[in-house]
Amino acid sequence: MVRSINSLRLVSALLVACVWGEAARAQEAKPDASGAQAAKAQQEPKKTLPVDRDAERRGALVREMSLEEALRRGRRYNVGLKAAQLLPQQAQLDVIFAEAGFQPELYGSAGYGERQSPQRNLLDPSVKSQTADGTLGWRQRVITGGLFDLAFQPTRFESDGGGGSFPSRQFTSQWSASFRQPLLRGGWTDFNLAGVTSARYRLTQASHDFDRAVQDTMLSIVQAYWELVFARENWRVVDSALTVANEQLRITLERIRVEELAPRDKVADEAEVARRREELIVVGNAIRDREDDLRRLLYDGSDAGIWNVNLRPISPINVTPSGSVPPFEELVGVAIQRRPDLRSQRSAVAVAEVAAMEADRDILPQLDLISAYSSDGVSSVRFRSAFSDSSDQNFPDWSVRLEFAIPIGNQAARSRSRRAMLEVERQRRILHGAILDVTREVREALRRLTTLGQSIMATTESVRLAVTNLETEQVKQRVGASTAFEVQRRNQELREARSRLLRNQLDYRTAESRLLYVQGLLDVTPK
Repeated sequence: MVRSINSLRLVSALLVACVWGEAARAQEAKPDASGAQAAKAQQEPKKTLPVDRDAERRGALVREMSLEEALRRGRRYNVGLKAAQLLPQQAQLDVIFAEAGFQPELYGSAGYGERQSPQRNLLDPSVKSQTADGTLGWRQRVITGGLFDLAFQPTRFESDGGGGSFPSRQFTSQWSASFRQPLLRGGWTDFNLAGVTSARYRLTQASHDFDRAVQDTMLSIVQAYWELVFARENWRVVDSALTVANEQLRITLERIRVEELAPRDKVADEAEVARRREELIVVGNAIRDREDDLRRLLYDGSDAGIWNVNLRPISPINVTPSGSVPPFEELVGVAIQRRPDLRSQRSAVAVAEVAAMEADRDILPQLDLISAYSSDGVSSVRFRSAFSDSSDQNFPDWSVRLEFAIPIGNQAARSRSRRAMLEVERQRRILHGAILDVTREVREALRRLTTLGQSIMATTESVRLAVTNLETEQVKQRVGASTAFEVQRRNQELREARSRLLRNQLDYRTAESRLLYVQGLLDVTPK
């Protein structure tokens, strides 16, 4: 008879739970004495993010921020990006330095000297002389590897000895021009512009490295932003669980008051409330940590007061996963063209190829064409006459010759050439491996996005079922068919299901940005 009564009581409780659950779904969730509808209300997504004042430092300013605003601010103020931004500027200066090797050079010199020699014989008397000379020239290295030199050299010579066989004063003037052009080793434009070409490739490489740093920073900001959103929403989940625990304790205290339960029966509920409060403190501290993580990425430290401002993200974390994904071949093609690390590696291959060309040309023997032209003028009266003779080219002198040299064996140049070719092959293999890595990363990002979309749908159903189970246990407890322990267990299951749903939504949001990242498309324009 007792067993039949208990069975009837259980069936009645289940029927009441079903009816009560349907009524709760038909109306807006409002807190009441039972606390079941409060649990149901927590399942519905919030229209605006976060409004929980207890999750923020009281009295502190609040700064609302969307994800797009956070990305733009990080793009402009991130300290790491400001440091990385100097690398292309340094590389640009290296290009200027390489090009400066072809700039002309003006040179000159001036000197004065005295000389006195003793008398050695009648034909070689004692002589005392003074000499003043100078040189003013202009030279330039040309892109073919040649060196052009134009110089003017005036001289004044005075002597007070020699028995009158030589003039005591003499002025000389000389114009000279020379050009030396390598024909084999070190010759022609491709070899001599190799330094400039390499510097420009390194500039391109530095620009792509900076782009990679930008995208790395943007991905870090996305992750930090959604981690903060998760921390704040998780605070709500824990606060909801605390509300249910408080309601359960209230019911137990009421039953103790009417002497349905013994006073010691409240200990378990009080322990549950204490545990939920402790958990709320922990997740509240997690909010502060995630705010600091985001601040570090968004601010440069110029405003110390920002550490006392609450960051309130307003971009919703709730997401409805898309059922279709683009084919990975299309995304891989975009990634191969746009990924800054691949573009940087292509520049590294180009630099190695230029170095290999230089080393290969160094194997050639040295064969130089040297040409020279000069015009002299001499006068014992005045410098103007000597200068006129040299300027009018009254006494020209010119020559052309070839110089040839080759080291025996030439093992040094050959080993450098072989090493340079190996470096080219190494850089090409690194590029090939990077392309394979990019393909794998794109496929992995697509799979993860698909998997997380399925997980969100599954955990959403888990939350719905957990809410129903909690409501059922609360109704069963009212009719004596369940215990406070079962209600607490169902409350914990609901809390865990909601946390899993939040984590899956966080991971999905991050996976969306990572799919852009692996294609090289995650960037914003700073304002």
